[in-house]
Amino acid sequence: MDDETSGSSSESNESKLQRSSRGRGRGRGRGRGRVSRSRGRKGLRGRGRQAGPTRHEAIRQRREERLTQLKSQVEHMSTEGLRELVMQVCERDPSLILDVVDHTSQEERSRRGYHPLPDGDSPAWCVCGRCREMPSVEERECCRQTPENCISLQPDFDFIVTDPLVLLVARRYRQDVLAAGEDQDLNRSNRHAAYRQFILWRHGHLGAGNRRVIPSCCVWKIRDLYPDNFIQYRGFVGGRLG
Repeated sequence: MDDETSGSSSESNESKLQRSSRGRGRGRGRGRGRVSRSRGRKGLRGRGRQAGPTRHEAIRQRREERLTQLKSQVEHMSTEGLRELVMQVCERDPSLILDVVDHTSQEERSRRGYHPLPDGDSPAWCVCGRCREMPSVEERECCRQTPENCISLQPDFDFIVTDPLVLLVARRYRQDVLAAGEDQDLNRSNRHAAYRQFILWRHGHLGAGNRRVIPSCCVWKIRDLYPDNFIQYRGFVGGRLG
């Protein structure tokens, strides 16, 4: 009886050892598989981020592709189709057509106002090297960044402040919220919208009557993109509702 008891106990101990060793083997194998797969995924994700374009670059690329398609469609349209297209644009956004039709020659504009060229010498008070002379001392403000880090050269500036589609949405939002009328001068409307976008981007909501001076480098980049037909700019006016 002692032999039977001892034999059964030894068999049970051996079976327990075998089951425990199998369990450890399966656990270790699964653990290694998870680690290796997760490492592989992380490696692939890391390589994808480095090789892929940035968000701004992807948006700009898609927009350029769409613009190329539109140009190709317009080139193959008939005269009657082009006439109908222009009439539809007049109905949807008359300020755009008025701005194109009311275009003035460069010689006439240069005689009526002041718009310094971007390749001139920067003023003595400029640090970034991209500012231009301003009509008042109050407006002689620089972003005070190094030439390669000037705010006007940042991709976010092009995307948030000067992008035509962003400005279109900003203008329409302002019309809906403040019941502001549509300015028939498209460039002037875009300039003022770009000024507001810059302040909101850099300073947040300031409230009524609280204004900030925009750096000269940023002001002139906005004016280069959306110039006044007669080179007459109002300049900075403080203490009023923007």
